[in-house]
Amino acid sequence: MLVQPIDFSTRALLPRSQFEAWRHLMSPVIDFDIPDGRDGGFAAEQKVFDVGGFALTRARMPADGRMRVWQHVKKNPLDHWCFVLVNDGTGPPVPGNRPESRQLFFRSLAERFDGAANDTSVLTLYAPRELFGEGLSSIDRGAGTVADLGLGALLGDYFLNLEKRLPNIPVADLPHVVEATRAMIAACIRPSADRFEVAHDAIVATLMERARVVIRQNLRSVTFGPDKLAQALGVSRSKLYRMFEPYGGVARYVHRQRLLAAHAALSDAANKTPIIQIAEGFDFSDPSGFSRAFKQEFGHSPRDARLAATVGAPVPSAIRRLSGMGGADFGEVLRRLCA
Repeated sequence: MLVQPIDFSTRALLPRSQFEAWRHLMSPVIDFDIPDGRDGGFAAEQKVFDVGGFALTRARMPADGRMRVWQHVKKNPLDHWCFVLVNDGTGPPVPGNRPESRQLFFRSLAERFDGAANDTSVLTLYAPRELFGEGLSSIDRGAGTVADLGLGALLGDYFLNLEKRLPNIPVADLPHVVEATRAMIAACIRPSADRFEVAHDAIVATLMERARVVIRQNLRSVTFGPDKLAQALGVSRSKLYRMFEPYGGVARYVHRQRLLAAHAALSDAANKTPIIQIAEGFDFSDPSGFSRAFKQEFGHSPRDARLAATVGAPVPSAIRRLSGMGGADFGEVLRRLCA
């Protein structure tokens, strides 16, 4: 059984009833109003994932420019921490793609807070203090805006990944999700050596997700390399090299992603771009060097890949390699699935 979200929407209500319905929904945590008037309706929706140890919500609100003002409910019996990620991109949020409007905040629901905004897409994680124990009792002193750099950006990307993956996670695995999230928050908000050790796997996985996105975005850049990737991720070069050791190193990984992208372009029957231009587009300036690297990686030449796509048939050399594969060849095939 997979995690099932709870959905709420005001869209089916009459416009004059939409705002009060949304206000009632949010009343356990905030009291809010629209100074410019509520007559325009308030078509909004919220998706709630009850994970057991915490709750993750995605709210989508009208993009009509009206400002909303709110404050935490006074004398709230809930003293949960809430982590609020505002990302108003026009498309679905993508880990690694960080629009300039993205902001991450955290605060306690028990503390007085007043705010105003006209954002349209907000991801919020509510976590009880008990989830973290006494070790993070001082976290309130750092409440506020979390810079979208380094550890702050890493935590924001983790929340986006969590939202993306939760619908496919079995309910039986939720305790592990809670523990991984607890460790991730603890490591990023109040870093220390022991917390980094506990959250190591989650941190590396999130960094790799971001790294893959950044690399895909820069496959055609002739100036892209380890330095720029490290800068984009907010990590040192040595940290970056350790991350990519299982993949043969940073340069090898980027090189292979460019070859894979070139292979995809050549395998597209509708793509009539000359082979040499496709190679140059992915930073392969030497045609013979590109052909050698391509054949070493895939077992057939760029011309064979283009021909196979044109006639709609498998590449002959690939068939020969697979028909008599041994253990080493099988491992090679599996490695190619890791892109």
